Amino acid sequence: MGRREELLRAEAEGWEELIAVLDATAPELLERPGVNAEGWAVRDVMWHLAFWCSDAARALNDIAEGRFERAHEPYSAEDVDRLNDRELERSRRMRVDEVRAELHRGRSAMLERFGALEVLTADADEWFEESGPLHYAEHLPELEAWIRARPR
Repeated sequence: MGRREELLRAEAEGWEELIAVLDATAPELLERPGVNAEGWAVRDVMWHLAFWCSDAARALNDIAEGRFERAHEPYSAEDVDRLNDRELERSRRMRVDEVRAELHRGRSAMLERFGALEVLTADADEWFEESGPLHYAEHLPELEAWIRARPR
């Protein structure tokens, strides 16, 4: 199995786990804060993942078109914090169904751009892995633990 297939398999497995947890979450819990130390709700985690999948799609498109400038990527820790804060505020103005739809759209765009790459560069590998399978795996344990701790 090549690296591209390995990444796609890891992404698909992580996505299935994530969606299973989100689909099993009681609707009344989706907007309740407390999933992490920052006070995010499940919906905020969903938007966070949606945003970074969409941003990975942008980066992968730039890579495919030869417009990717490594000097500006990846973001600094300060940039990531600033973007996460901005996007958190943006997500809180959206309905949960909109957030869920954007999560699916962001993932689809990321997969489409990744699949369209003629050559899997180190930059493309990093963007896809960090925004997809590794990112899902980063947030899945906190989602599962928080949801499990909520009385039904």
